[in-house]
Amino acid sequence: MTDEEDEVFHPRLMMLDDFDGEIEGRLKFHKSLYQYRNSESSSEDWAFRREEHGPLDPGFSSRMQAYEDLDLAEVDEDEEPHRFSITSKGKRFARGLSNGLSKLRDGFDEQRDSLKDIASQNKERTGSEIEQDEDVQEAKDEPYQTDV
Repeated sequence: MTDEEDEVFHPRLMMLDDFDGEIEGRLKFHKSLYQYRNSESSSEDWAFRREEHGPLDPGFSSRMQAYEDLDLAEVDEDEEPHRFSITSKGKRFARGLSNGLSKLRDGFDEQRDSLKDIASQNKERTGSEIEQDEDVQEAKDEPYQTDV
């Protein structure tokens, strides 16, 4: 996914909305985003890095900080696991964006369905459970700190 597509689609914010507004744990968030990226053939440009616990989204922290600055999301990093939540303004933004892009962009509905499917699969699972999935394990087989 290019930076331009990321700015148009906001998959991190959309995923947060699809998790009913809250994700507990950085590991869970990163692995769910990775699984979404792998489910989308058009997202191959969205690079993840192989880190200690598997694939990591290198643009994650800066994007989440931008969402927090715009009052679209809240990030609580005071305790482990970190808690990510969407604000009411973020929900309105995500849903309005989704409605608009579904009318304007071919293939967008399939992208949204993929995000919703991943969120539905992972909502009740821990990051450690998601980490055991075959696709994440394959990424963990790659050399440390390489793009996966």
